Amino acid sequence: MVVFNNTVRRSTLNNNNGTTSSSGKPKSAAKLFFLTLVGVAALLSGLAVHLSHQLIVQSRHDDSRRHNDGERKVYRAMNEAVNLNNALSAVSGFSHVQDGSNNGSNNGSNYPNDRVYCMIPFIWNEEMYHTIMSTWGKRCDSIYFLTDAVVGGKLKGDKITDDPDGGYLHYTAFPPGTFPENVVFINMTRSWNDCYETNKRRGGEKEKKVCRHIWEKMWRSWVYVDEHHSDRAEWFCKVDYDTFFFPDNLKYFVHDYKQWDPYNEHHYFGHVIQHRQSGRQPMVAGATACWSRKTLKEIAQVYRDMPKGSTSGERGKCEDRAHATEEVTTSLCLKEHLDVDAFPARDDQLREFVTIAKIKEVLTWNRTEQGEWWFWKGKPEGAGEMEECCAVRPIGLHKYKMTDEILEMENQFFGERDNLDYKKLNARTKRYVDKVRRAMGIDRQGDK
Repeated sequence: MVVFNNTVRRSTLNNNNGTTSSSGKPKSAAKLFFLTLVGVAALLSGLAVHLSHQLIVQSRHDDSRRHNDGERKVYRAMNEAVNLNNALSAVSGFSHVQDGSNNGSNNGSNYPNDRVYCMIPFIWNEEMYHTIMSTWGKRCDSIYFLTDAVVGGKLKGDKITDDPDGGYLHYTAFPPGTFPENVVFINMTRSWNDCYETNKRRGGEKEKKVCRHIWEKMWRSWVYVDEHHSDRAEWFCKVDYDTFFFPDNLKYFVHDYKQWDPYNEHHYFGHVIQHRQSGRQPMVAGATACWSRKTLKEIAQVYRDMPKGSTSGERGKCEDRAHATEEVTTSLCLKEHLDVDAFPARDDQLREFVTIAKIKEVLTWNRTEQGEWWFWKGKPEGAGEMEECCAVRPIGLHKYKMTDEILEMENQFFGERDNLDYKKLNARTKRYVDKVRRAMGIDRQGDK
């Protein structure tokens, strides 16, 4: 995997001792003075980056349970150090690039201390992997696919369409280098490929389907992230593979909109739904669920300590058990052990930052005319509906299970104006996409 490296580009003088030009004429004093200034600025930039790194390391080793003024000063100092680095970079003409597991993409330069870690619970699917990495995944500061250890079958959405000649194999049976470095295999006690649907109507044979052991995969994945990657970001998001995710909008939400502190505050947020039985905790829908570094560190310890191996169904306990619902159990563990509630990501107009269905569908949901069905249960009066359903800087749009759909979304939101995929949109969806593009600065306000 790629290691984060702090690098500062420095100008070099390739002429004779740096004092004469290729023509042999002496360099002007003004030019030498400018080059000297550039060198000093670059050195100061490196010092600022080093200071920022040291402060991050120091804050990481502090007791994560303390909420004192000293920790808050560290967080502010980190921002000041990076701001100094940015200012020096502007003077010198050089830029500081931080490499990540996404091959060094310089994401979120306006939010250097609100890095986003994208964790995708996954069953190995090469086509989907490359589609995500070439679209929204390239905007994450770090992105990892936490994957079941058994590999095989061909997936189309949530269906297994056929078996490979070799059947299902443990990932270790494949030669080194078979899988990308940011694919992490999780050894599960429950396999994803041993479930069957009821008999088909014709022929009586059983059809294989994907098992939904998402709770075990989730808690094991977060323990892995805490133990290996917790220093790579301030905000950690579980993003379903069929969600189109906007990392820069997540940074906008936590930094500009909420002004949250990831080191000293508990945060767990996304699209909150409350349609389950009374007495259940509100929960964040699975499409996109995010938390602060502090919450990650402390919930990972809860997961290590909780009872393991239960074969019963849901029974209102924070434990590893078969057939558990991930969202329900996550919210239960957070509330029971950390007293953390699911927080609804909405803007001041009560529009959602995360959808649980395709945007073209959500734009038609009308609370007044369609009635108080499960989606609306527990939502505040005045919550956005129809064309005012959703924030204009969305964090996640859900239910795009096919690679073609994800590629279309990339073109619609980030492609050149009026590309073919954009032109496919119906009028209602096009109006929303236009708002998003303008809010994100992709189009100018005056663009039609």
